[in-house]
Amino acid sequence: MSEETDQTLASALARAQASMSNVIKDSSNPHFKSRFASLAAVRDVVIPALAEQGIAVVQMPGNDEKGRVTITTTLLHRSGQFDCGTVATTATVRGGTDAQAVGSALTYLRRYALSAVAGVAQEDDDGNASGGARHHRPSRPKTTWSVAEVGDALASAFGPADDGPPEEARHFVHEVTAMTIPQMMGSASARNAVGLALSQEPKR
Repeated sequence: MSEETDQTLASALARAQASMSNVIKDSSNPHFKSRFASLAAVRDVVIPALAEQGIAVVQMPGNDEKGRVTITTTLLHRSGQFDCGTVATTATVRGGTDAQAVGSALTYLRRYALSAVAGVAQEDDDGNASGGARHHRPSRPKTTWSVAEVGDALASAFGPADDGPPEEARHFVHEVTAMTIPQMMGSASARNAVGLALSQEPKR
């Protein structure tokens, strides 16, 4: 991208971001009794604001060399385009089909990539119904996880570990920390990273 394109697109993106609000969490994660913003909710906030400034978004699906599902996000503008990078995750089948798992993984990646590119956050809806006013308060995720809490969260997401941790749980922990489960349990920072990832991930 040329310096002229960078300046022109940057200005348009800055104007678009200035007009955006944060995204209200409109969906729930039954595993962790938490709420999150759906892809539709993110698009409702981000896409009109970008389009108003002449910016289009393309999110192309693909696969990487590890067989993971990927999304590459690109911003298009009359002055040029900007590659915002690629994100990847594993499509895990949990009671559905391979196609459903891929679709869920793509939706998950699109949601987070679009939010990151636009710079929007997720907020709880704390609107006062009687007064009609809406007051937003950022959610405060749990940041410290004990061994027992992480074990319970893994069991809730991937099933009990009666005969050892399920393969999906081992794979998830390695994706987040590059550690085995025993190694992760022995590291406070790794436990916190896994606990946070589990609490924020919607059921796929």
